Amino acid sequence: MTRVVWIVAVLATSFVAGCQRERFDWEQPEEILLSKSAVEQPDGSVEMRFVSLVNVPADPLFGALSDVERHAEFIDGITESKLVSAEGKKKVIDITNNVLGRPNRARIEWTIDAPTRTLSFRTLEAEFTDNSAEYRIDPSPDGTRARVTTVYSLRDKGGHPFPLYSLKTGIEDSYVAAVRGVKRRALGAKAVVGPSKQE
Repeated sequence: MTRVVWIVAVLATSFVAGCQRERFDWEQPEEILLSKSAVEQPDGSVEMRFVSLVNVPADPLFGALSDVERHAEFIDGITESKLVSAEGKKKVIDITNNVLGRPNRARIEWTIDAPTRTLSFRTLEAEFTDNSAEYRIDPSPDGTRARVTTVYSLRDKGGHPFPLYSLKTGIEDSYVAAVRGVKRRALGAKAVVGPSKQE
């Protein structure tokens, strides 16, 4: 009986998730920051969630985002992105980005899963941050647009000059800059990247 209840619960969860995906309004205007949330976790970290709707097909958008060793070439605020090692789906990158006007040097490990259009990273070493994130890119039914869903875990490393609430603002700004830069990279000269109405 317990096994039957468990199976029913799993099927119900899958059905709800499927309905939520189907209810997404793919006809609404493009929006770099369609929705955002930030929830403090029991361990003191903050889980930030962002959703974007971008007028770019999913595959080229994923291709640009997964070009992690070249992020400095097309994402504002990143001044260095150097490949340290690559093995299978994983790449280790040395990155320097601006955190609230100050350079933050970090070594991060990316996991890139092309079949699911999913990328994730975790911080291996950093001066000011101890973050991780997962990005998922879903195609629109007609294949012309993409939804980017990002879950970001922000942890207060301590010993840095930034309170956690300030870092949350910096993460949001960095996310918007990243989506804009990735869109430009994916579309090239055709790119038109407007402002976010939540800015």
